[in-house]
Amino acid sequence: KTKLEAQVSSYDPEPFWVGTHPKLLSTMQQHLRASSTRAKATSPDVCMSDAPPETDSMPRNKRGKTEPVDHFLSRLPPSTTETTVVGPWIWMYNPHLPSKTSGDVPALLRRGRELLQEYENGSAILREAHDRSGAKTTAALTRKLNPLRKELEKDILDLARETGVTNGKWMLFPTVGQVDEFWGVVVRAMEKGELGDAVKVATNGGSGASRLICVYTADFGDVEDVKRVVSKLDDLGLVGKGPRSIYYKSDAFTHLDITSKNEYGLKASMYSSRELLEGK
Repeated sequence: KTKLEAQVSSYDPEPFWVGTHPKLLSTMQQHLRASSTRAKATSPDVCMSDAPPETDSMPRNKRGKTEPVDHFLSRLPPSTTETTVVGPWIWMYNPHLPSKTSGDVPALLRRGRELLQEYENGSAILREAHDRSGAKTTAALTRKLNPLRKELEKDILDLARETGVTNGKWMLFPTVGQVDEFWGVVVRAMEKGELGDAVKVATNGGSGASRLICVYTADFGDVEDVKRVVSKLDDLGLVGKGPRSIYYKSDAFTHLDITSKNEYGLKASMYSSRELLEGK
């Protein structure tokens, strides 16, 4: 029992939602059915550009403009709503805010991948020189790589601003047994305008012990707004119900497939609830 509890406490669900979920047959089928009129990101992951276009009829996978919250929650409970029926996500947008575009994602991907390749080229040169030196530790190599990593992170975030891909999200990972409760709390807060500009929850794809809920904000650089939203999530009892903090990630990193175990040595998340809520 002790061993199982330790494994649960250290389990990181992000790789499933980043690496496995986008490659599921049901997820790929849904993307193929999606409207070709909306520009979409070519990189998988949890991004604002996954949002479906507006329709005049009751939408399959999001709250209708005049749909009562209770009806929306009962119509699309995330614990049982199938990915094969409505797609990988259920969405709700803040009814008190105007709609926002996802920015120029293709430009972000094109130029962002160039930045990542430049880093890989530079780090390869440093690693080769380190190997030739015969050094017994990697301390000197790490000191040389760290400035490159910091520069890469800055360049990607600067590029995100230039291309208008400024959304980011707090990520919650409730269990399947908790997800309907968590989602209901998030949706009711969105209805009151207490969170950010959009939220989404993963549907039932048939695997995974947890579900992902993303709570978006419009600008990853607006620390006060990012902090306001996580503070509200904390007030609602959605932070701290588990062994781990929750984390905030920019959509730019998501589009570029920079996960928690990326080969560039970058920190995938920008903020944690622990650091932003310290002293609250």
